[in-house]
Amino acid sequence: MAKATKQEGAEAPQRSRIAIVLTGVVLGAVWGTLMWGLFELLGRDSGVRGWAYLAFTVAMLGGGVAAFFGATGAARRGEQIGPKLPFGRKRDR
Repeated sequence: MAKATKQEGAEAPQRSRIAIVLTGVVLGAVWGTLMWGLFELLGRDSGVRGWAYLAFTVAMLGGGVAAFFGATGAARRGEQIGPKLPFGRKRDR
């Protein structure tokens, strides 16, 4: 039972990182939708294709920004961000 608790604790940071990136994607999609609505009100007639393009593009930007700041925060807490490679730096061995 002690091993299960230890494994659950190890996976918790990974789940929170995924949640951070997904939150960034959702917020980006909402922001893209608001921008599209504003453009439509101002006279730009782009339709559904314009909405899909703008929402998808801004959502991907939001996910990237969230991933960058999530990784920066994880590094500040001392978590390992990248994988351990067998041919890494000598001080890691």
